[in-house]
Amino acid sequence: MRGVGFMQAVEILDFKTGRPDAALTQKILDSACQEGLLLIKCGLHRNTIRFLTPLVTTDSQLEEALHIFDIAPARATGRLG
Repeated sequence: MRGVGFMQAVEILDFKTGRPDAALTQKILDSACQEGLLLIKCGLHRNTIRFLTPLVTTDSQLEEALHIFDIAPARATGRLG
């Protein structure tokens, strides 16, 4: 994870090769979106997920967003149904 303040990013890499994984990044975005969390992908390889959290975000909203993002990679990889 990298970033400054409320603007953060996570780079998604293939577990086996360590190379950028744009396809998995899109699957994670799709999974998060289905649960109501809108995220942005960026980066040269389109494998970075950017969080642009508004400054007025409440603690409960942040907790909900982090919960959704915690589950999204598991769903995207088929580890969670």
